Amino acid sequence: MVVINRSNTRRVHRPGDTSLLTKLNILLDNLPYVSQLSPIDRLLLLCGAALLLVVLFSYFLLISNIISADATSGIIGGSSYAVNDPRLSSELRKTGLSQEALLRRGGGKRITVNDSNQNHLQQQHSLDSEENALALDIINSLNCDALQDELERDWKTLLDGERLKELEREKWSGGGFGGGNTNEGGGLFEGGHADDYAAELAKEMNAVGNTGGSGGGEQDRWANANNIGGGDGNEPLDDFVNRRRRLFEEEQGMPDFDDPDAGNMGHLDDVAFSGRSTINEDDYGLKLNAKHLFCLAANALTLPKYNPLSDSGSGKTIKDPTIHCDINSFETRESLLYLWASASSQMPHDVLLKTLHLVNEHKESLRGNEVHLWYPPHDAGTEGMLRVINSAFEGQATYNFDNEPADSAHDDMYRLWDLPKKFVGANKLFVDVGSALGLTTMLISYLYPETTIVSIEPASPSWLIQNINYRCNLPYEKQQYIHPILAGVGTKHHADNDYMMKMVWRSSMTTATRSWNPEKEFDFAFDMELVVHLRPLRSILAEATPEDLPLGTPISILNLDCEGCEYNLIPPMPESSFNSIGLILGRTNWGFIPLIKKPSSERAKSTHERLCTHYNFAKRCKECCDFPLLEVKPRLTNSMNGNNLSEGSADSASVPKKTVAEVAGTLCNGFDEWASDNKLHDIPDDFGWNEMSASAAFAE
Repeated sequence: MVVINRSNTRRVHRPGDTSLLTKLNILLDNLPYVSQLSPIDRLLLLCGAALLLVVLFSYFLLISNIISADATSGIIGGSSYAVNDPRLSSELRKTGLSQEALLRRGGGKRITVNDSNQNHLQQQHSLDSEENALALDIINSLNCDALQDELERDWKTLLDGERLKELEREKWSGGGFGGGNTNEGGGLFEGGHADDYAAELAKEMNAVGNTGGSGGGEQDRWANANNIGGGDGNEPLDDFVNRRRRLFEEEQGMPDFDDPDAGNMGHLDDVAFSGRSTINEDDYGLKLNAKHLFCLAANALTLPKYNPLSDSGSGKTIKDPTIHCDINSFETRESLLYLWASASSQMPHDVLLKTLHLVNEHKESLRGNEVHLWYPPHDAGTEGMLRVINSAFEGQATYNFDNEPADSAHDDMYRLWDLPKKFVGANKLFVDVGSALGLTTMLISYLYPETTIVSIEPASPSWLIQNINYRCNLPYEKQQYIHPILAGVGTKHHADNDYMMKMVWRSSMTTATRSWNPEKEFDFAFDMELVVHLRPLRSILAEATPEDLPLGTPISILNLDCEGCEYNLIPPMPESSFNSIGLILGRTNWGFIPLIKKPSSERAKSTHERLCTHYNFAKRCKECCDFPLLEVKPRLTNSMNGNNLSEGSADSASVPKKTVAEVAGTLCNGFDEWASDNKLHDIPDDFGWNEMSASAAFAE
């Protein structure tokens, strides 16, 4: 008996069969062990071999690519690196990634920016290692890639809205949906014959037009719309149609497309203009915030461009989104990068991001100096500050403070734009306590060059915004005289440097950061509660005073606009330090502070008695009426020989001295009742003033 198995059998092939499959089978039949496999097993073996070849080929290509990358010098962002970069260990190289990819993953991306030289020519400039690191941190923290996508989406939405408006204009003019010169369009104006439609309307309203709008009922309703009936019956038909069309829009709830103040497209408002200022005819386009500014500084954002619309029915064009801050200047870009470093180290991350999101750029004027200020939209505090700064300039009204118009009784107060020359200029120290967004500091820099300015602001959002304003508006030469400090003025004596206070920063009133806002006014969407580091003024000045200022230079002008910090600053100040101050501006806030948050009456008395010796306080602060016989420093003018106005000088003796009662005049009428209502003499201690709360829960 013969036993048949695969070891003693052979596949028989047909003669003359030369196909590839047959040749492959013959090859496999001649291989040991393979000849014993079934056709299915052979197929599986072939698939495995093919897969192995693919893997080997891919690995070969990867190795070749790494070798070729290491064999030549690479370029990242315009900066070359060595063939074998020493920062890449052998373990990293074993990952199989190219040297360029490893450097990018490890934060080694090199950023190159455009720099405008003095001839306004663009040239490439590589950031140094510190600047490069800051730029990368901005890109990661602000997610500039996502910001770019969002900007492009908003820009496209805006363009779509403009096209929709164009279609509406064409529709109402008869050129859009009317169908041209035929009746096929079936539009609102059949066949596009707007003149024919207007003629029909004119016939219907003939009586109204001839009577000047004196009709009644339905005719009177149409006649009174947009003052149709206010004419003489001979208005052009185009005007008649436009007014009829506007009334139709009102009935249908449609936006007024001809109103430049509308600025948006009805339902598109939530999409295209969310979080932006009202867009008017002079500022028509996307409104960029400070996040965009810093992403531009990091060279991680590209602003979209657009060619103005042609054949626009209203003649409007969409402006390309721009930022007036000169990012193309490497000096400005560098200063913004280092501002990011300073802000990141001193501000909570969420406060930093929220602040940048809230502020936009606005074109303003500081007494004829055109500036582009960064501040939140609808910021009543900044608007009030601008009124004060531009008071009496080119016919504008005069304001003492925000919304407080000045009357004839306040004409002789010291004003920021007319300070005695002896207090400003080279080697003079102007201290701005409560500097908010930096408007006062900028004005002093413009009007009195070379005046050294220490700008003290307790609220980190305002401190950040004022620094942006300095860098984007003032030349480098002026910035050298400005020293912004993030700190509040402490309540303890000068040896203590470690106290704190909670305050509320409000985007709608950036000039009023304080600890005594009514709790019910807090807006969770925009306002922020802050923990402020309080320091004595002596410590702040020691840090801020530049080395080139003569040692021991006294404060020439102290500007107090700090929402009650005068009660922290003035009482502990040594008598010699206080007397060395040339001029103090500002106001006291006792009458504004809620009863539950008032400092002690003893602290108030010490503060008021000192401050009321300065003219502006005696002139405008009712608290000074508590000291009617207190002598007030003479009101100095630039017509006097200011440099010789020292104690005992002839010029000083010639200036008549007045008491508070004489300076204040009618301001002191009803003072006793005011003092009683505001508990001026009745607060026994500082417990309410030092309470660690950012708001007054029971403000009256």
